[in-house]
Amino acid sequence: MTDKIATPEYEGLKLFGRKWKVSILVPNRSDLSDGEVDKSEYTSYIVSDSSIEEKALRVKFSIQKYGWMTPNYSEISIYNLSPEDENIILKNGCRVLVEAGYVNGPYGLIYDAPIFQPIWSRERYVNSILTLVCIDADKLMYENHVEITLKMKEQRDLLIEMAKRARKPFNIKYISEDVKSNQLPRAKTFFGKPSDYLRQFAQQSGTHISAIDDSVYISMVQSDATMDPLELSPGEGGIIGTPQQTQEGISLTVLLNSDLRIFKPQPMLIKINNSKIRVAKQTLNQIYSSLDKDGVYKVLGINHIGDTRGNEWYSNIVACNQAMEGQLASMFVTAEDVSR
Repeated sequence: MTDKIATPEYEGLKLFGRKWKVSILVPNRSDLSDGEVDKSEYTSYIVSDSSIEEKALRVKFSIQKYGWMTPNYSEISIYNLSPEDENIILKNGCRVLVEAGYVNGPYGLIYDAPIFQPIWSRERYVNSILTLVCIDADKLMYENHVEITLKMKEQRDLLIEMAKRARKPFNIKYISEDVKSNQLPRAKTFFGKPSDYLRQFAQQSGTHISAIDDSVYISMVQSDATMDPLELSPGEGGIIGTPQQTQEGISLTVLLNSDLRIFKPQPMLIKINNSKIRVAKQTLNQIYSSLDKDGVYKVLGINHIGDTRGNEWYSNIVACNQAMEGQLASMFVTAEDVSR
């Protein structure tokens, strides 16, 4: 006969017990640029880890991910680093990785991006704070250049090869199967920013281009997701407070969930019971998008907010119905969609 060890009832709960790890990558070679992401070329400095919580430094973060071709600004603040570690990060820190979630629930990498600017400050004369300002995919999309002539029949194949041949190569991770691919009669010369050619393709094909996590996604304006939606609900489903109907679609807050993505790699859908959503008061001057009849919504934006020594440990979500209605969703509509 074996004795059963009594464990607290809450240990089995899905969303109990925070878990995190924050790492800084420092290049081993001085000739590596921020755009190169071969992890074997870096040394990883773990600055805070929940597995040794008694020694883990306090970290606050606000990580933005929005699915359109504008830079996503994020901030990760690390408290009371040793002077030696501060100097290493200030002089050589290249990328920051944030893993977060729960011991028994969703846990994974929520951020991996180059450091744009480190800022040192002091709080209340006691705490030193190193804030890492990061811009997701900025160097690949906006500080990049391509200069090449390619001869291919399919326009989509041409874009994929153009991305590989750019000065800072990047990955086109997803192209919707419904995207039209024109047949090209002659060779195409690329000279300039890759983002300009991607934007032209979006206007011609009625698609939307997103740059997230150093990868590019090309999706239809109307939702082309085929994967099952992630079901969210109060309690075990993680919803905090009451979801709101807005001019953009809906907004809601959930306990921090690393499974939330804009693309995975297809456009991600979430499912919510419409009866849980607070309907907005309609006025003549404000037009609100309608709620989805199936309660299925397309994720347009996520903001992960956390404090390893505070109360914040949430994911704020902006989503719209599958018909892509609402002011924010209208940013995705191209000239081709308007003419239909």
